[in-house]
Amino acid sequence: MVEAFFSKMTRQILSGIRVDSKEELEERILKYLEEINAVPIPYKWKYRMDTINLEKEDIS
Repeated sequence: MVEAFFSKMTRQILSGIRVDSKEELEERILKYLEEINAVPIPYKWKYRMDTINLEKEDIS
């Protein structure tokens, strides 16, 4: 899920941009986070617990 978030952020705001400093990059990322958090969308899991066989899963 984390990889998907950063992939989406890269496609939406980071691809093809040029910044003059790390601070400007940080500002753009923080602005993006503010915008997406203004209207949060809950993540919908595709899997149900009753379909997972815990005996076959490596949970160690």
